[in-house]
Amino acid sequence: MTLEFRSVIDQMLASPNRPARATPPPIRLSQNEMPWVPAPVIVDAMEKAARATHRYPDYHRTAAREAIAVSMGLDVERIAIDNGSGSLLHGLARLVCEPGVHGVYCWPSFEAYPAALGLAGASSTPVALADGGAMDLPAMAAAIQPETRIVYLCNPNNPTGGLVGVDGIRAFLREVPSHVLVVLDEAYREFVTSEPVEATTALLEEFRNLVILRTLSKSHGLAGVRAGYAATTPRTAEALRRTSVGFALNSIAEAAVIAAFSPEGQKVAADRIATIVSERGRMEQALRAGGVSFLPSQSNFLFLHGDAAQLLARFEEQGVLARPFPHAGGVRITVGLPAENDAALAALL
Repeated sequence: MTLEFRSVIDQMLASPNRPARATPPPIRLSQNEMPWVPAPVIVDAMEKAARATHRYPDYHRTAAREAIAVSMGLDVERIAIDNGSGSLLHGLARLVCEPGVHGVYCWPSFEAYPAALGLAGASSTPVALADGGAMDLPAMAAAIQPETRIVYLCNPNNPTGGLVGVDGIRAFLREVPSHVLVVLDEAYREFVTSEPVEATTALLEEFRNLVILRTLSKSHGLAGVRAGYAATTPRTAEALRRTSVGFALNSIAEAAVIAAFSPEGQKVAADRIATIVSERGRMEQALRAGGVSFLPSQSNFLFLHGDAAQLLARFEEQGVLARPFPHAGGVRITVGLPAENDAALAALL
């Protein structure tokens, strides 16, 4: 007999990475990565940790969780940390989902949401975005059913960059039944300029069914290390820690997290984020002046409207690799270094 997989496996989207080519464009603006290598303090910490990898890391990730907790002004028991925020959003689905329950997410958005729900055995409802590329929270609230146990919010939304402010998130949470887990995925929160980065943290004191997810992949340039964290109630954080794969956050990643939240690590990240935000504004101004249709962004990327294949071809002529989203009607382009952004603009103007 042929080995049979669960039916949900065939329904999952293929990997978002494009196939490797013999001569890929040298300017990689397709993955929302930071254009710099990690800060020297982080590299030094990882190199030191690499010399002790014959030992297991701390199972409880205590030092890394403490560094995050201090930065957020929270108790360490409210923090869980894992192999990227993607692992945590899958873990949260496993905590509350099983066959017969239901989840809600916005769409187009991060592909991991329907994957996490499907693998956990839940049915789900995708909810279209509002104009401007942000979540339509009234529509998401209306999609909640008696069987709903989890809702994924992507804010700013990937791939469109739209943001719902903290007051809108608060109003939504007041409508959600307290037994429904709300996962606020803030992978790009550090690039938000319309309100303070820490504005949403206060929501944790008001709503015990809220989990905030963040990552070091973008803000600290640690996409290849895989380190993300959750801030929530002590009970939910403990459940995430108990159900995490043992030692999923390796010792090199833990050292990187601790160094990232040091004063030096935070200063380097802040300076680099400021550069990306400035470049984002410059690109938006140039696109407006050139009559190019795009969505204003609160993230480190821009979403361009148009035929995805044609846009990709134009980018590749300038040596730029972008990310197509045909189902969303366009292409996402990461904000990179000034010269990289100039090449992207040259493909469009």
